[in-house]
Amino acid sequence: MLPEFLSVSDDPTQRTLNGADLGGWYEYDEEGMPAQRVDLIKDGILKSFLMSRMPIKNFATSNGHGRAEAGHLPTGRQGNLIVSSSRTVKDSGLRQKLIGEVKKQGKPFGLYFEDIQGGFTMTQRMMPQAFQVLPVLVWRVYADGRPDELVRGVDIVGTPLAALSRIVLTGDKLDVFNGICGAESGSVPVAAAAPAMLFSEIEVQKRSHSLNRPPILPPPSEVDGQSPKGASGL
Repeated sequence: MLPEFLSVSDDPTQRTLNGADLGGWYEYDEEGMPAQRVDLIKDGILKSFLMSRMPIKNFATSNGHGRAEAGHLPTGRQGNLIVSSSRTVKDSGLRQKLIGEVKKQGKPFGLYFEDIQGGFTMTQRMMPQAFQVLPVLVWRVYADGRPDELVRGVDIVGTPLAALSRIVLTGDKLDVFNGICGAESGSVPVAAAAPAMLFSEIEVQKRSHSLNRPPILPPPSEVDGQSPKGASGL
């Protein structure tokens, strides 16, 4: 599922990571099962799932990940998802690796995503398996040494297996993201930790925005400072 240098685990028993609090920490899940660390992907190969008490084929028991918002039926959900890598460079060296990849492909520039505000996925069998990530800061990094250029209105999109197979290498420092994850069992607090990643290719699209135009002139009542005719105050 992933390049062989990547592994993924989920450990809701871990309260902190590199001095940062992890929002997905808990002792027992909503079905009374003790929280457990689960190795989901090892060296790129899928090994397990996040399980509630609801069994699936070849996975009959819970591993302490039955989570739910009040009033919802618990299901297997993320706690503290942690990505580790065995092919790393110092974060300060990733920029040069990006420029090298841009030159290798004969492209004028690459994109550096400095920060994101979240995202969402579609995982139901009746829907296309796809994701969208919402960046906050995106920079165009030129191969010829020109200064970086800020890019506005860009979202990351794609299908999981295709996108993740294009990870070339990662940085050496884990960054933590805490947030709220919404799914079929409601909204639950989660954390994710991963290194910076270099992709050989990634798909983006223009962010949607409203096409409604504001009025050219304000309402007459705002111009003369009087209430509209017939209006009365209390």
